[in-house]
Amino acid sequence: MKKYKIGITDDHLLFAQGISNIIVDKPDMQLAFIAESAAQMFILLKEQPIDFLLLDINLAPYNGLELITQLKKEHRNIKIMILSMYQPTDIGLDLSSFKGDAYVLKISGKHILEAALESMKQNKIYLDPNIIIHKPLIDTFTAQLKLTRREKEIISLIALGKSTRDIAEQLFLSELTIKTHRKNISEKLGTKGIGEFVSKAANIKKVDF
Repeated sequence: MKKYKIGITDDHLLFAQGISNIIVDKPDMQLAFIAESAAQMFILLKEQPIDFLLLDINLAPYNGLELITQLKKEHRNIKIMILSMYQPTDIGLDLSSFKGDAYVLKISGKHILEAALESMKQNKIYLDPNIIIHKPLIDTFTAQLKLTRREKEIISLIALGKSTRDIAEQLFLSELTIKTHRKNISEKLGTKGIGEFVSKAANIKKVDF
């Protein structure tokens, strides 16, 4: 079994340690280091090559997004997950130009982090399903596909981070019906989940976040 070596860089040590506890429980993952600063991170990267880097977006005096370019240049095989308290729109990030491999909100739960890690293993881009996608973007994307009114409605709710149960309750439908709709939507979009859907939508040209 391949062991993925993970590095965490976050100046909030308590948060980083919480993340590390999730990683050490994974049989195919190994915690390589926790760095509290960019300077410390660069030193540790020279000493310990890693597969995945979990990087705080606010790492004074650096910006995590700016660090991605440098890291990808110096360590081409590293996959980078951005950890943030902020929605992409809050920091002026156009997801279509995002150079990282995953974007996860710190308000999200353990299952989101795990999903992002699994996606990175498969060389796929992962975007937190709690990321808010503006309705004009959704409308632009879905207009290109043969989706029913109900499917478009469900996509809008999924993009807002609503669970299957939430959507069922809001639309007064059964969870089984919503699951069937989600399966049909995924087949039409050619995606395996909301993370891929958001990524696909974000790559539409001429869309302003």
